[in-house]
Amino acid sequence: MFRHRIPVLVAALALAALTTAATSAAAPVRTSGSVTKNLTYTCNFPLIGQQQVNAVLAITFPDSVAVGSVIQPTDFSVGLTLPDNATAGLRLIGATTVEGDKASAGVDVKINDTEIGVTLNGLAIPNSPVPETGPTSLTLSGPIPGLTPKAAGQVSFALGSTFAAQITPKKADGTPTGLGTFDPQCSLDPGQDVALATITVS
Repeated sequence: MFRHRIPVLVAALALAALTTAATSAAAPVRTSGSVTKNLTYTCNFPLIGQQQVNAVLAITFPDSVAVGSVIQPTDFSVGLTLPDNATAGLRLIGATTVEGDKASAGVDVKINDTEIGVTLNGLAIPNSPVPETGPTSLTLSGPIPGLTPKAAGQVSFALGSTFAAQITPKKADGTPTGLGTFDPQCSLDPGQDVALATITVS
């Protein structure tokens, strides 16, 4: 077994190329139920430092495909819950909403005995209200590229260890706060089950 670590851009282009390689003659994909994961990340916030963020990931994978068929995950979303301290910090700087773009998340893909570290780009957090007190709820979503296996075997997906985003708190008039935009640089807390799906290719 060996492990390839490839740059983010190369990984994204490779996945896109694999997706477009599917043909209309490929067998239809049978879809299984959704996968749900309850996870925690440690994120670095301005002013208040490291805080634990709860995440609920939902995604649907096919449970099997034919060689040459696209493995296309669907219904992807991540519900994020910022702790009370983060809400208080956002309110302290005058934020009433928060949004994020240029978000990315790591995914580990194993195709038979080959492991590839991939970064999903193009994720975003839509404009969301910051409550006066209590936790702040956000939703992360975005496009997930497909993968077309060219040989029989198994393809496994697991969460990577990092998440990044450009977060912008905004005032009631829609303008950014004095804090501007920041990246919380979140890392997955250790000891969690990160496996998402193993798909049989035949």
